[in-house]
Amino acid sequence: MAPQFANLVLIPEEGGRLRQFRIPVWPVWALALAGFVFLACLVGAGAAYWQLARSRQVLAAVMTENEVLRNDLVELGEQITGLGRTVRDHIHLANESRLLAGLPPYSEEVAMLGVGGTPLGETSQPPDGVSPGLHRALTVFNDRIEQLSRQLDFQEGSFVEVRQLLEANRDRLDHIPTINPVVGRHYMSSGFGMRRDPFTGQRVHHAGLDFCAPTGTPLRATADGVVVFAGNNGGFGKTIKIDHGNDYRTVYAHCNTLQVKKGQKVRRGDIVGEVGDSGRSTGPHLHYEVHKDGRAVNPRRYLLEANTVAG
Repeated sequence: MAPQFANLVLIPEEGGRLRQFRIPVWPVWALALAGFVFLACLVGAGAAYWQLARSRQVLAAVMTENEVLRNDLVELGEQITGLGRTVRDHIHLANESRLLAGLPPYSEEVAMLGVGGTPLGETSQPPDGVSPGLHRALTVFNDRIEQLSRQLDFQEGSFVEVRQLLEANRDRLDHIPTINPVVGRHYMSSGFGMRRDPFTGQRVHHAGLDFCAPTGTPLRATADGVVVFAGNNGGFGKTIKIDHGNDYRTVYAHCNTLQVKKGQKVRRGDIVGEVGDSGRSTGPHLHYEVHKDGRAVNPRRYLLEANTVAG
């Protein structure tokens, strides 16, 4: 194919001779094509730069969001741990309630296991868009929340059982000695069981609890009952004995004053006397005994832990 040519005519502005040139057409087309390609590259480069800038903004936003989510996960983990400690505390509270209701306590292992559910630690493949690390963390949290939910359900069932029994046996429970006999600041100086006698130095059985408190500190009945003895009782000094029925009796020894008489009915919480130093005593204190079926038993079995030592 023969090359094509074009005539280029130059016309001077102030007159003069016209100039005419005959040039090939292909350089014109090549120049136009080059200009178009350059313009296209310029537009493409601009679009790519804008997309890159946009991607950087999105990446920065995602990184910020990930940091916030990471902090939220840490906080959630701490909250779950705190909830676990609360559940463990509730186990002890539930067992104290069961003891007061006359029900056998359940072991911490059983309570922490809860009821139902599936074994922990089973993980599945993370869904699209979720990193394996995040998926593992979420799985652990979900498993722990599910376990805590089962534990709470278990404890709720225990509390319901206690409430039902309390409602059915309210009168009988009013006659079980379950509160601390000392009102005010005090501490337990001697427990139930074998100890060294402060007078003889020999090891003997101590049939109750000793609570040290200032002389005159009020003493209260630990359950409903009838006073069967109020007076001097040898080495026990001024002593009060209360029959609570259901084969329960309590003894309050070394009192300073007695504020009840034999045959008097008392209710749980009624003031019956004062801490003193009467009888065979080394200082102001209350010697407190609980008898069940005619035998001295450890009073701490019937006292809430929070109330055993005060002040």
